[in-house]
Amino acid sequence: MFHDEDRRFRAAFGWAAAALALWQVIAPAPAWAETRIRYLLTSPSPNVAEAAHSSVPATLGYWKDAGLDVEVKPFSGSTGATQVVISGAAEFTMGSPEALLVGIQEGAKIKAVYNHVREPIYTIAVIKDSPITKLEDLKGKTIGVLSLSSGATAVAKAMLRSVNFDPEKEVKWLPVGLGPQAANALSSKQVDAIAMWDWAYATLENLGFQFRHFETPQTASLLSLMLITNDAFLNANRTAAVSFAQGIAKGALFALTNPEAAVRIHWAMYPASKPINIPEDQALREAVHVLQARLNKYRVDHRKDPRFGAFLPDEWLATQGFFYDVGMIKAKPDVSSYYTNDLIDQVNAFDRAAVIRQAESYK
Repeated sequence: MFHDEDRRFRAAFGWAAAALALWQVIAPAPAWAETRIRYLLTSPSPNVAEAAHSSVPATLGYWKDAGLDVEVKPFSGSTGATQVVISGAAEFTMGSPEALLVGIQEGAKIKAVYNHVREPIYTIAVIKDSPITKLEDLKGKTIGVLSLSSGATAVAKAMLRSVNFDPEKEVKWLPVGLGPQAANALSSKQVDAIAMWDWAYATLENLGFQFRHFETPQTASLLSLMLITNDAFLNANRTAAVSFAQGIAKGALFALTNPEAAVRIHWAMYPASKPINIPEDQALREAVHVLQARLNKYRVDHRKDPRFGAFLPDEWLATQGFFYDVGMIKAKPDVSSYYTNDLIDQVNAFDRAAVIRQAESYK
């Protein structure tokens, strides 16, 4: 049963390579600064929930002031974005652990260097009045996803394997996009459930949906989003990697302190992310709701390691073990070979109080 999954990931990586070729052709070349960084998000358009690691550090100069010329680019799915980083056509992505692990399995020289979202984000969900009450009820059903290469899709398939049925043969997967497109798929009953992540559900909640969520004890303890880079860039540009991750740490602290300001910053940088057909106060309220779906997962004050970006070895052992047990990866290499905390002390060497003051006074 796991051969199908292996073929699916190989196909996804093949698709990503084709997408990479197109991306290289159309991507504009930015002006060079001290260090150029091409950085891929893993959603097709920058959402306000991504403000802390995109628009906020870019707008507030956290990267530029450190001598970085950062080009932020949207991309659809962690698997594809990680493949671009593997190729060297981008320096970083904010990716998910299964994309990294599959890349490592394929022999890629990549590493996770910053643990951004410190709690799991993926679930499978049904609308509140659905007759589906447990994961086993999804056998023979259709599940909507952003794309077949999305990290949420990979985790959802792993969840279904954990309850002993084959998601490649016994479930249909339908790409439905985000927001209104996903809402239409739910309303028209094209799908019985969706497999997405925290802020994607919040976007649908703003449209009136209420959900019941499914996860397993194993998926509830998985690592989530992290900065992934390739070894060649990291080895040659350690100081730039520290500065890039530090900009995201500052962005997270800023957004935690003043979510409304983070939303307005994001709207200014990405005007298309601001709704134009609803009143301003409603748009702001709904955008903050989307951002809040992610914010608490950036917090570090109650963590076992209270440093921004820190990984714990046990988290990696549990995450790797889960994807091994469900057949997504075929071996369990030494986890220290593909993640590092070596940058984290320097990443955290900034004035937190100054960032908080900036956020509190930001107009």
